[in-house]
Amino acid sequence: MNFIEKYEKARDEKNSIISVGLDPLLDNMKLKEKPTDIEKISELFFNFCMELIDNTGDYACAIKPNTQFILFPLTLNQIKKINKRAHDYGLVSVLDHKLGDIGSTNASALYWIKQAGFDALTFSPFAGNIKEATKQAHAQGLGLICLTLMSNPDSVWVQKEAMSNGMPLYEKIAHEIKNSDADGCVVGATGHVTDENIKKIRTIVGNDRVFLCPGIGAQGGDIKKILRNAGKNILIHIGRSIMYADDQKKAAEEFCNLINNYR
Repeated sequence: MNFIEKYEKARDEKNSIISVGLDPLLDNMKLKEKPTDIEKISELFFNFCMELIDNTGDYACAIKPNTQFILFPLTLNQIKKINKRAHDYGLVSVLDHKLGDIGSTNASALYWIKQAGFDALTFSPFAGNIKEATKQAHAQGLGLICLTLMSNPDSVWVQKEAMSNGMPLYEKIAHEIKNSDADGCVVGATGHVTDENIKKIRTIVGNDRVFLCPGIGAQGGDIKKILRNAGKNILIHIGRSIMYADDQKKAAEEFCNLINNYR
């Protein structure tokens, strides 16, 4: 199965379009005493991720660890175990890596991302080589989800105000995603991303590609805006509002039910 097929299988079997963040941060954990030893921090983060999957696996469709939180504290074997646990729950695993370099460097990263057990990764299009990277990712059996219109409002000057061939850059990126056969787009749910923006991207890329939509929860994004404009193949990403909830399982269940009531 390719990534889109894996996603659709998980979505239908789990009856969920939630992506849960796995971004452990000491400052956000309710700890009596913060460890300073690197090995203890590594073990703490690993256990946090495994418990989070156990608590949310029945209500989610995907996990999305961010490289910036897990790459250095965790070992390759720990990351493999995290992905195996996610797969045991029938989830897909997307590495939020924002890869973006020359082909040989990308090839090395993609090899190790595959070895770690991920199903897909996020990609930054600003090196221009979306088509090459998509080919490389697919050769490894990985999906490639391209940053298109991010939830960060600071992205506006690059992705909406900058122009390429007479169109906003986010539209140009969407056309490149379609032409490159990439697997999806990162499209934020926050205020600067409008209904019209979302509709435009979906119209350009077609119905099959997965929209990974961050910004719900702590960032104050609009679930309904995504659901009424982004089509069926969506991952609504929720990070801190589930990760650091007093009851992770309850928070995941409530978000799942809320979203399912809307869609």
